[in-house]
Amino acid sequence: MTLQELQQEIKRWSSLSVCDDFLKTHLYEIRPLFYGLTSAELRAGRIDYEDTLLIFVNSRAGQAIRDGAEPPASVIALLIFFLSLFQRAELYAKIRTIADFLPIGSLRTRAEAIFEYKNITNSRKDYLDRFERIVSLIHDAWENGLEVQQKQCEDLLVEYALDALIYPKVAGIDLRTSITTYFLNPTAKRQYPILKSGNLRKIFDLDNNEELLREHNTVRSRIVESLHSEACDLVPGLFVSPIAETDGTKTAVTHEHKQLPSFIDDQLERMGAVYQKKKQGARFNFEATHQDNQIYLGTYFPRTVIEAWNILSELFSIPAIGSALRQKDTIRILDIGSGTGAAVAGTLLALSNWGGCEAPIEITAVDTNQDALCKQGDILESFRDFINLDYTLACHCVNLPVDLESYVPALSAIADQFGTQYDIITSWKCLCEFYNVNYASAQGIISNTLRIASRLLLPYGLCIIADVTTRDNPYEYFPMILNREANQHDQAPQTKMRTILPIPCARVSATCHDGCCFTQRRFVLNHRLVRNDETKIAYRVFAPHSFAETITANFTEHLAYRVNAARPNESCFSGRIGEGKRSDPCGFTGFFTERK
Repeated sequence: MTLQELQQEIKRWSSLSVCDDFLKTHLYEIRPLFYGLTSAELRAGRIDYEDTLLIFVNSRAGQAIRDGAEPPASVIALLIFFLSLFQRAELYAKIRTIADFLPIGSLRTRAEAIFEYKNITNSRKDYLDRFERIVSLIHDAWENGLEVQQKQCEDLLVEYALDALIYPKVAGIDLRTSITTYFLNPTAKRQYPILKSGNLRKIFDLDNNEELLREHNTVRSRIVESLHSEACDLVPGLFVSPIAETDGTKTAVTHEHKQLPSFIDDQLERMGAVYQKKKQGARFNFEATHQDNQIYLGTYFPRTVIEAWNILSELFSIPAIGSALRQKDTIRILDIGSGTGAAVAGTLLALSNWGGCEAPIEITAVDTNQDALCKQGDILESFRDFINLDYTLACHCVNLPVDLESYVPALSAIADQFGTQYDIITSWKCLCEFYNVNYASAQGIISNTLRIASRLLLPYGLCIIADVTTRDNPYEYFPMILNREANQHDQAPQTKMRTILPIPCARVSATCHDGCCFTQRRFVLNHRLVRNDETKIAYRVFAPHSFAETITANFTEHLAYRVNAARPNESCFSGRIGEGKRSDPCGFTGFFTERK
């Protein structure tokens, strides 16, 4: 459906009930019109969206709402789509119109607050004069909202503060002292407890205008995505389109990338990379020396690049994921245990080949090894002449203890520092090292990493945990640890995300009978130092619940899926491993008809 076709349909709505019936059967077609636009597409079409809202306002369905009829959930979802898009497109004047059509309650109050702090005509006066009105609206919505709505209210308050710090400066007006006094006033905090939010304190500690703009962009992304997610949660069943046999033609060929790009080979050669396989040498990298990292670069770095390149390419080929990425104004990547940056390199190659990435990319790399992080910086810098992406890298050398009791508060502190802002979170061949150092004291590190990572992930984000398939401890193979703890995460109450791949795990991770099965995928690769190298990997992919439902709803459904490349005649039958067939689709890639 095109926007023009939607406009014609709206004109034909003879009543609110006809409108509701149409939306119930077509929201899955309407959703991509509002979600999945690049910044350039948004700029080009913003007037058409304004016109579409006005057509709705003047339709018979709109007239019925103006006359006092309660808008059904499908109409509210459509109005939230407009609100989310207008927030991103900076069409603030029309947000007042949307608010007038929403029923009394938290959502309407939030829309009114957005209008009040966005529709500024006098920067010197309006931000300060409207303080009481704006804060009272946001506080009312916060006080009466669910947890996810409360977080959005806190973001609205932060965005208001950032607007007041940033935009008046364009006109040579500095409101920092005045607006800070308003927000930190003890009397105001007692009257409006939302002002005690720790995120606000951080905002006023930012002096650098570049930091303010980066935080502003981050907060706006969260608001836009949370609004869109709220619309989908209102009527979740209406956003699932029928499975189309043609979906398979939209996907990339499985394991398409086998050859390491020559410019990476060149850079690794300049850095003195050495090919030298070690049975366990690549598994203990906490204190790796310069020479150890050179061996890693020549032996294991290319493997991880190929793995990440293929896996991320396959994920981007899923329409729901591609659509979510296209609408992002900035793509933020967090790599935990990043080392020399092989997973980041593979992700950048996937984004470059995907072709839909117009947004700047901000990479946050976390690791305990400073030498590895320095090498990552050199490697990613060498990419700039060969891939058409705008990216920045921020490396953080941190100490992550190897026992669960100390690890959780350390990673939680990092999460508190970074906040909810990431679109892609990866941890590649890192977590196994904690279990290899001390198997007993590391139990629970994976499940807790997932729990903490979910706090950092935006509503339309992905989290990937990938690791080795060997047994470097005396007790069990690592895929079994990974799958057991991933299932424990999915089964825990109040989780924020769940498994989307492998497909059987997406279907039954909460009720899996096996619980800790061995999964494995294999890739063959070539690079300058070795031909026909083979790498083996186990991984799980996660997404926030609403997004996960959208992604997996159109996956094909088969009786069994292959999940272990080592045993091609073995398959997973709804959580039970048994004898299968080589013709069973792959549980990692068989999400559409033509992908086996």
